[in-house]
Amino acid sequence: MRVLITSTGGYGHVLPMLPLARAAVAAGHDVLWATGAEACRVVRAAGIDAAEAGLTNAEAAPLRAAARRAAAGLAPEDVPTRVFPLLFGAGRTEPMLTDLLPVAREWQPDLLLHENGELAAPLVATLVGVPHAVHAFGGAIPASILADGSAHVARLWSSHGVDMPPYAGCYLHLYLDICPPSLQTVAVDHISAIQPARPVTYDGEAVPDLAAVLPEDDGSPLVYVTLGTVSNRVDLLSSLVRTIATLGARLLVTVGPDVDPAALGPEPTGVRVRQWVPQAHVLPHCAAVVSHGGSGTVLATAALGLPQLCLPQAADQFRNATGLVRAGAGLALHPDEASPGAVTRAVREILDSAELREGAGRVRDEIAAMPPPEAVVAELAELVSRERGPRPGPT
Repeated sequence: MRVLITSTGGYGHVLPMLPLARAAVAAGHDVLWATGAEACRVVRAAGIDAAEAGLTNAEAAPLRAAARRAAAGLAPEDVPTRVFPLLFGAGRTEPMLTDLLPVAREWQPDLLLHENGELAAPLVATLVGVPHAVHAFGGAIPASILADGSAHVARLWSSHGVDMPPYAGCYLHLYLDICPPSLQTVAVDHISAIQPARPVTYDGEAVPDLAAVLPEDDGSPLVYVTLGTVSNRVDLLSSLVRTIATLGARLLVTVGPDVDPAALGPEPTGVRVRQWVPQAHVLPHCAAVVSHGGSGTVLATAALGLPQLCLPQAADQFRNATGLVRAGAGLALHPDEASPGAVTRAVREILDSAELREGAGRVRDEIAAMPPPEAVVAELAELVSRERGPRPGPT
């Protein structure tokens, strides 16, 4: 089977698919990944062939700024309703289509696999006559948001003489759902075929020197603090360090690749500040996690049964936070509620609460029961076998 994977370039859209891509390669399938230049480096480092396609992160920066301006004045939790259609629908789809269609025609895949923010792949798959599967990067995208995004790409389908199916054709064949049901806050009855897929964290093959990463173990609990790579405001991170350090816990803090750890000031005793850490190796040493509620961190933490505090800032983070609270696996503070005192009380609770730890354990068990990447690859091969048919000629 030849699998052409496509994604936008953000880490949160690339990393969730890497374990599946590696499982496909391990099973003997041919895999090529089309994405932005920066993400190509991440993909190649994981042992996957890559082709540059679509906007680079730098080229997308003006689009992100314009989308944020368009969403100015909205409540933070409502920003995705404006940003997703403009950024992923209107902004990214046409450049990806321009680059991806020639790659697909030359490489001749049996299957296109794309993440749910990359909306050119369904059209490309239709034009080359192969099935496609869409891979979640967290919980499901609300139907109304995806419908608004697809409205921006309908003209691209028309320009190729093809009627666009609902939701930009994303759900014609198979949806790979990495969100355990207890954390899912969005109705999925608009999706016809759903294949659960266990979320797996991938941080590379190298085993890190944890002594250089973790603060010295003095017997106090270790709390991991991260705001990801987009919501990583230095002022908020600095405030979190000062606040949580008063609880007598050790802290491991990541600031993201674009922030100098020195921006947070001198490291207090028991605190380590790094740009990035391998979460798969670090999280097992943690007692709790404080984050922005990004899907990667939330699912990696949930898979280990750790309670978490979410401080959502944007995107799907508010939905993730809602799911965690509903599942009894964590707490959440809206930006208007996240005072130093409220954060202190919430971190104390996630460290001390047996109920939250039990709730996190239930979600862990739910994730462990989901099919691993190897089983999902087998399902994709079955999809190709069922859908295989003659391919259309060039248009």
